Amino acid sequence: MKTTIDQVIDELDAGRSFLVEAGAGAGKTTTLVQALEHSLQHHGAELASKGRRIACITFTNVAKRKITERIHDHPLVTVATIHEFLWEVIKGFGGELWQQITEYNDALPTPEDLSELTSPPTPIQYVDWRRRLHRGEISHDEVIDLALRMVTRYPKLTRLIADCYPVIFVDEYQDTSPKTIRLLLDHLAGAGRQPCVIGLFGDSMQKIFTSGQGAVTHPKLEPITKHENYRCSRPVVEVLNKIRPQLRQEAVGENTDGEVHLFLNSALPAGQARLAAARQHLAGLGWSDDTTSYLMLTHRGIAGALSYGTLLHQYQILGSQGRDKLLDNDEPYIEYLSRVEALCSAFHTLDYAELTSLLVAGRTTITSHRDKRRIAADIRELIAVRESGTIGAVLDHMARQHLLSVPRKLSDLERRRTSEDLEGYDQKLADFSNALRKVPYAEVIRFIEYREQRTPFHTQHGVKGDEFDNVIVIIDDASWTQYNMGKMLAGRDIEKRLERSRNLFYVSCSRARRGLAVVFLADIPDGALPTAHDWFASGTVHP
Repeated sequence: MKTTIDQVIDELDAGRSFLVEAGAGAGKTTTLVQALEHSLQHHGAELASKGRRIACITFTNVAKRKITERIHDHPLVTVATIHEFLWEVIKGFGGELWQQITEYNDALPTPEDLSELTSPPTPIQYVDWRRRLHRGEISHDEVIDLALRMVTRYPKLTRLIADCYPVIFVDEYQDTSPKTIRLLLDHLAGAGRQPCVIGLFGDSMQKIFTSGQGAVTHPKLEPITKHENYRCSRPVVEVLNKIRPQLRQEAVGENTDGEVHLFLNSALPAGQARLAAARQHLAGLGWSDDTTSYLMLTHRGIAGALSYGTLLHQYQILGSQGRDKLLDNDEPYIEYLSRVEALCSAFHTLDYAELTSLLVAGRTTITSHRDKRRIAADIRELIAVRESGTIGAVLDHMARQHLLSVPRKLSDLERRRTSEDLEGYDQKLADFSNALRKVPYAEVIRFIEYREQRTPFHTQHGVKGDEFDNVIVIIDDASWTQYNMGKMLAGRDIEKRLERSRNLFYVSCSRARRGLAVVFLADIPDGALPTAHDWFASGTVHP
């Protein structure tokens, strides 16, 4: 029987588009890289001579970096995120693009006023978040929509793209938007002087983002299924096969021994007591935080477990992007406090090079031993304030000691928080500043430990693609509405949420290399217990 890569090579050599469906831990990325290497080895010279390239489209920047590293940043391969690739192929056609922007704008619920556009209109720019069509700025959503409009309206553009990229691979196809899939399969596949080959690599069961395509069937695609699991132990694979009987896997990696547990602990009060009991039991079996990852669905759940919920709440009040600004260190307060933590960490670890760099960047003068003694005393006092004071107390201490200069944006926020007669968003920012100052600074310490991955806690969405020796999946169905694992086990839920729940449960369980434990913090509904016992028959159910 031919291997997966042999089947892929057959399709590449025959010029046929294909889809590789592979479960968790099957080595999809390895197969994709092998396919790239085959194409470069056998067709690289021809590609170079005709000025053509292979495109490899990824869903995230993390995946982009991984693939780029594995092919040693080969000059004949364009590795890009979906949005980067689509923007690259349409940005050079300004006139046609403006025509499509005008039609796109006319179809919006609230169209922008484009009557003041110059002639010729301003060059179009791709920005991250907010579209401003009247200024020629388009964002993520518009790139995909406009690219599909362009290839639909201008067949010549389709042929030009296909001639430039005779082979296009898509990593994690299930997370790609339906419009992108339509663009690739309905327009690019088979187009060009040398028919363009589209290769999709992914797993429909690992679709956990609502914007993704999920499963793909198309007459132009030859399906190829990969059944190996190189990541998970045999007991974990048996659980995965129960969750997903349509694609049964075989544990073929070196780590075949393992264990699985399902903790219901219904005799205990619902909530953290059940997690504590599970952790105590697993600790007795040799599980430690050094080799274990705790997966929770929401960042709010992690904030509660690590006790920085008030800090997170204040940032969520900022608006829909408040949480992201906190996590991305993209807000004046948290950016400055992160530097404070870096300063204390460097002092604690005796990393004098980093300490000096931070102080110099913060405009602190160090010219004598006296300066060093003063700075050391100030930092020791800072550490004491950090451990028992509020964020405001730390900020006030930093303002007095001048260890790190305060950025202008933060100074503006601090100055305006006591201003009178503020309105609208300005007042909202002032209220945020004043409320944030009252938060215990210990929450900042615990949050930064989480953000810098110095805790074993992760969100279930955030670990897609990762793997850990042992995994504890924490289920709290009371804390979200988009998923319900208990109803999923009982088989009683609306179809869309049932699918979302099963997919996320599958992804979470499949992160475990050796040991898997699932802990329900609340009682599961009637009808769920038989399925739970069946799925975890290879391990232990703790009633």
